[in-house]
Amino acid sequence: MRRLLLSAPLALIFAACGEKEATPVAAEEAPPVVPPPLTDPSTLAESSRCIACHQDAHESWMGSHHQLAHRDVGNEVDEEAFAGHEVTVGDAHWTFSGGAEKPTIHWDDKQDTDAEPVDANPPMAIGYTPLVQYLVAKGNGRYQIPDMSWDPAAKEWFSIYDDQNRRPNEWGHWLGRGMNWNSQCAYCHFTGLRKNHDPETDGYKTNWIEQGVGCAQCHGPSRPEAKDGECLVDPKQKFTTEQWTHSCATCHARREEFDEEFTTGRSFHDHYGTALPSQPGLWFADGQQLDEIYKFNSLMMSRMGHKGIGCNDCHEPHAATPIGGDPAVRTNALCMTCHVTGKDEATVIDPLTHAGAGHPYGKEGSACVDCHMPKRNYMSRDPRSDHRFPIPDPLLTKELGVPNACNDCHADKGLDWQIEWTHKYYGEDMNQVSRKRSRAVHAGQQGETGALDQLVEAAEVEEIDAWRATLLRLMEPWATDSRVVRLTNRFAHEGGPLARAAAGLLVARRGETGGLLEKLLSDPIKAVRVETGWAAFERLPSGHAVIAELEKIARHQSDQPGGAMRMARILISRDQLEEAEKWFRKACDWDRTSPAPRRDFAVFLGGIGRTAESVEWLEKAIALAPENPEIPYLAALAYAEIGESLKAEAKLGDAVRIDPGFARAWYNLGLLYAGQNRVNDAIRALRRAGDADTSSPDAPYARATIHLRMGQVDQAREAAAEALRRDPNHGPSMQLLRELGG
Repeated sequence: MRRLLLSAPLALIFAACGEKEATPVAAEEAPPVVPPPLTDPSTLAESSRCIACHQDAHESWMGSHHQLAHRDVGNEVDEEAFAGHEVTVGDAHWTFSGGAEKPTIHWDDKQDTDAEPVDANPPMAIGYTPLVQYLVAKGNGRYQIPDMSWDPAAKEWFSIYDDQNRRPNEWGHWLGRGMNWNSQCAYCHFTGLRKNHDPETDGYKTNWIEQGVGCAQCHGPSRPEAKDGECLVDPKQKFTTEQWTHSCATCHARREEFDEEFTTGRSFHDHYGTALPSQPGLWFADGQQLDEIYKFNSLMMSRMGHKGIGCNDCHEPHAATPIGGDPAVRTNALCMTCHVTGKDEATVIDPLTHAGAGHPYGKEGSACVDCHMPKRNYMSRDPRSDHRFPIPDPLLTKELGVPNACNDCHADKGLDWQIEWTHKYYGEDMNQVSRKRSRAVHAGQQGETGALDQLVEAAEVEEIDAWRATLLRLMEPWATDSRVVRLTNRFAHEGGPLARAAAGLLVARRGETGGLLEKLLSDPIKAVRVETGWAAFERLPSGHAVIAELEKIARHQSDQPGGAMRMARILISRDQLEEAEKWFRKACDWDRTSPAPRRDFAVFLGGIGRTAESVEWLEKAIALAPENPEIPYLAALAYAEIGESLKAEAKLGDAVRIDPGFARAWYNLGLLYAGQNRVNDAIRALRRAGDADTSSPDAPYARATIHLRMGQVDQAREAAAEALRRDPNHGPSMQLLRELGG
């Protein structure tokens, strides 16, 4: 694409923002420095030790979101917040009194008589604007974060859950594990924090270097050899754009935490697992933000992130604001540093005409961020910009229900009008590869017929690592399909860390052993090893190197239900069944409204011969997730094992009612009917199973045996041949055809 000359009005914008039109010659970048993990946070210095030599940076940092990320209570904002307010939200009643000197929070629940009222004096606060959250001590070093937050601008208390009436038994209630400050909040608001959870007492001895995100959190530990007057960190130490971005990502990402040992210069993927759109409820199908994802993940899904654009290319890191401030954003000057010159392979555009005739320069809708960084409120009142930089596409809104920025302003005109004008103005530019990908992701998320074909087609041409990983993860139900195997093997060798981790999941899921599995289990990036290791865990020898890594991660996470369940898996592998049961019970108690701990505990109980107890836990899981077909399927197997065939039949019926394409449920229902000599019902169920899963030989072979029992030789021969077509090495079908002379 040709590069456009800088137009006169935009040249003035650049001049006003101090931009130079000349393109500097890029200096040769030094090899990246990779420091050791941060195992001793005491080597991090307080920010006060940096002021003397770094006054400018300190002044930018003062008053920033980083500096005010966490603080002691006692200022004028706290005086206003605790000036005698009384609020009722749902069944919760709150009072806030005592002023800044002795702030007091009272909470009680009008409906739950078992929930003890809380009276507390919060010692510390999170944030300053647009909202403030306060800590409540609950004993044994544990702090919880009330869902009621203070809005300093509106001078009122509000619930970050809006009108949700979360109950005290829920994981996400403010007294639950989901709102535990030590594990869920603190790390990203402190310098050098260690949560120090004690699994024996379930208490914490959390400590830190300083409140707020200080100098050392990003610039790393002090040099032991630094002398008086010398910089505490190595002044020759230079980090790449990617390394700085990974440092930001430790807090600005939706992620799973492996440890607390990250320091700038190391790979984010060595310390965290990354959430992707394959996980339901976090993103729309086209990658626009839905739930709170904190930006890094979305940047990695964008063309900008793929081309190497990082946080510090657009943000002043000490002030934590866009470079040039709001004027540079609203006038497009910041975006045009790349999109006029084509720097870093950016698409070259003319900002005076790109937005269309209906959005003249300087008017609403003419700023790049209006259309390509739409905001969405989180925590009720915290608007955050989408960092995937989506192209507004009304056609996908109509097809898939994703949002688009055109509709934010032109909803009254309707989608058809929006589609007509975007295609009239931008033409074939709208028909990008990302459209096909979005349709494929939506089909995979919804389990639509033909989803696999779309996912494979999109993955074949995908270049962005995060999207490769997303597409591959959505193919998990078809892990043994030849096309999926080919893509998995390809990404295992040539993919980035996210795609390799997804490949490791699928390679393990399909039961593979040998060279490729071992390659992924010994990958240089921990996230790849961990994903592969958990998926292959039950098949790994006890002395495998990855087992020790997995146990360390599970122990770090063992103050949350997911970590407790992982601890149970590890103990089962060591035949420490009593200890495993304790961890399962902890997970169930800590997350009382989730079916997953109850399902997994039930499977464990069934595996050790306590099937009658197993079905009780499965029934509890069904009550919590009545539209999940997997759980009644598992209950059916358990009921069949203890001889309650009528209940087994009913549960299998529930499973196929919820999911008519549930092949394994139809297959087991067919076998159950066959055992009751209901041969016609059995054949119908097995045909449904075979239609739902066209790769497995099991259903047609089972149908062949029933036809043979009924004396229907031709039908038996046809069914056995179908099984062999699906799996040419299927021994039982070969034997049956030999006996039939076919």
